[in-house]
Amino acid sequence: MKCKKCKSRESTIHVSNVGDFCLDCHNDYMAELLGVSKMDDFPKIISVYDADGIIHRFEISNMIMPGFSVWKAEEMEGGYQFEIFVKLEENQAVAIEQMHQKILTGLGYKTLTHLSDKYFIDNAIQIDKEQYSLNTVGTCRIQHAEEENQVYLVIDGKDIPLHDFGRALTAFEGFNMDFQIRDLSEEVFGKDTVLRRVSINPDVIIEHFERTLSWFLKGDFLSYKHESACGEALFERIDELELLCKYGNKEEAVEVGKRMKKRLISIEHDTDDFPDYLLTMIDQVLGTT
Repeated sequence: MKCKKCKSRESTIHVSNVGDFCLDCHNDYMAELLGVSKMDDFPKIISVYDADGIIHRFEISNMIMPGFSVWKAEEMEGGYQFEIFVKLEENQAVAIEQMHQKILTGLGYKTLTHLSDKYFIDNAIQIDKEQYSLNTVGTCRIQHAEEENQVYLVIDGKDIPLHDFGRALTAFEGFNMDFQIRDLSEEVFGKDTVLRRVSINPDVIIEHFERTLSWFLKGDFLSYKHESACGEALFERIDELELLCKYGNKEEAVEVGKRMKKRLISIEHDTDDFPDYLLTMIDQVLGTT
């Protein structure tokens, strides 16, 4: 089906009660509807080297949606994909730089280790006559092939059938495997990244929050001398709040956020911007801005 507006390109996006558009015409329509500027001057294709010195080419695209802008990077001859969501009022040029950094981070770490063994290894993953093992820390994307009605994993940009992945796991027989399913737009694993257990119990988060404050307060007063360090330390507590919001109970997260804000506002200080930037961060995490 051709795009409703340009009538030349194939339509890929359906807008309910409006019609079908190609990406460019959809962005034109949404930009006009929302009263925002459309950014056209950005590199559509970029090339990046991975940790092994192999070059990967990505097609960069942008979609304007109500309330936010979606930036995507899709590998042209491979399976790597990256996404970033930003608000429409934010600087889109900065978003592109963030996307470039996300690609570099994602390509800087490998979940698979190439095996140099000349002999066949039964529980290795076989790809293009090469053998790979799984690292103890890694990431993959869940993909569904509608034609074959099959699910597979994309690891290091390569398609791995579930049975191959399962067979490779036998190398860790007897171990536990923790996992966390995250949206494509969230942070990616880098070469210096590991998973760690974090409690999202509301009482524990508040306890950590109060303990962090106690390191910097004298009585109930925060000196400008300690404000910067205090703010940086509280970022981790707000990160815990974000995890509660994403993976726990949203209503509980809102209540914890309210308690944090009330406590911050009650603190006496001799600084210029405390706690305003922290209050803003909490609102952004909870989506209440």
